Amino acid sequence: MVDQFDFKGMISGFLSAQMEEQLYLHLEACAFNLGFRQFAMGHHVDLAGPPQDAIRITNYHPAWIERSLGEGYFLYDPVHQASTRTATGFLWTDVPMMIRLTKRQKAVLEAARPYGLSEGYTIPVHVPGEYRGTCSFGADSFERLRPNALPIANLIGTYAFEAARRIMRSRGALPAGLDELPQLTERQRDSLVLVARGKGDPEIGALLGISAATAHEHVENVRRAYGNAQRPLLIARALFDGQISFSEVFGR
Repeated sequence: MVDQFDFKGMISGFLSAQMEEQLYLHLEACAFNLGFRQFAMGHHVDLAGPPQDAIRITNYHPAWIERSLGEGYFLYDPVHQASTRTATGFLWTDVPMMIRLTKRQKAVLEAARPYGLSEGYTIPVHVPGEYRGTCSFGADSFERLRPNALPIANLIGTYAFEAARRIMRSRGALPAGLDELPQLTERQRDSLVLVARGKGDPEIGALLGISAATAHEHVENVRRAYGNAQRPLLIARALFDGQISFSEVFGR
């Protein structure tokens, strides 16, 4: 193992990857260089039949993948659930402090150990308008990790996931970017936040200092921008896309 990590080579490798095979090999090389032996990068979807716009690249042991699919572990994976509670990387040993583990989730962590996944580190990737995802690195133990392996793994996970998104986008499997989301005016967005708070058109109008009719028109324009979505679906979609935030909805 070399003393200095080649950051320039790491970044350029991800930036230049044009196919999944290239990305796989470069991610594997980076993981091995840090002292990890396994990795899994992907969106959190049903792995038994992932949609075409989902990313999944891994070198996990085939037997573990088969068992995970057969047992449906992805439905209640504790690492996946923990990744929704943070914006930075975390050790698998920290998962019990991040979420309350169920018996099933404890069983998943124990079941992974015989497959070379006793220790692990996961980087969450949350992009508005896309499925939640992670990039995880695993090993029998962390004794062989190079110094500063974990912060370097954060960089690798971020660049690797973005490379995968670029490759998927080139195939038309991912949206071109946030610029394709509906462009809302300030008033439309304010109205949308109030809709998410459960306000009707008269209340929205009063709070914004406009008539109920104008408030209704703002909301209808937002609905049309989202394909005439009904209000419950509109709220869910706007939160998923990052048009509005949970803090705005539940804040005062």
